[in-house]
Amino acid sequence: STPRLLGEDHFLEELCAKLGENGLSPADLVLELTESAIVEPANALSMLARLRLHGFGLSIDDYGTGFSSLQRLASIPFTELKLDRSFVHAAHRSRSQRTVLESTLELAHRLELTAVAEGVETPDDWRLLRELGCDLAQGYLMASPMPGPMLSEWWREHAMRIARLSDSTFHS
Repeated sequence: STPRLLGEDHFLEELCAKLGENGLSPADLVLELTESAIVEPANALSMLARLRLHGFGLSIDDYGTGFSSLQRLASIPFTELKLDRSFVHAAHRSRSQRTVLESTLELAHRLELTAVAEGVETPDDWRLLRELGCDLAQGYLMASPMPGPMLSEWWREHAMRIARLSDSTFHS
């Protein structure tokens, strides 16, 4: 489990070694932790700080569904805030929920975190998020889960789609 791994002394060394074996650096990896994985921050905080000092990115996943207080969010060296899909879906139904989403995105930016929305399924979801200042999105609108070997082909096709969209956006 994640909390146990974060407490193990050899975790960081093994992770760095595996990255090196594959020609990657810590800056190439963002580790996702759910809010529940950091319920006992005393055990995990030291490892999270060491991970950041080595250059790893840290993302708090499913933000808004767990136990995080604003104080804890500010005290742990995260680089990303991944908003749970419920924020996106609720923002379409209620003005007050849209305000919660907007405020959470602003909080992420004030804490110098990259704001990532999960569960983006429709163009309307993405338009709303972009309008409110969300940095990145993940969800079925972008891609369905896929096996690793399919990633290269998907990436090439995705890059071509983005280039076409950019061309049509800037030349209209």
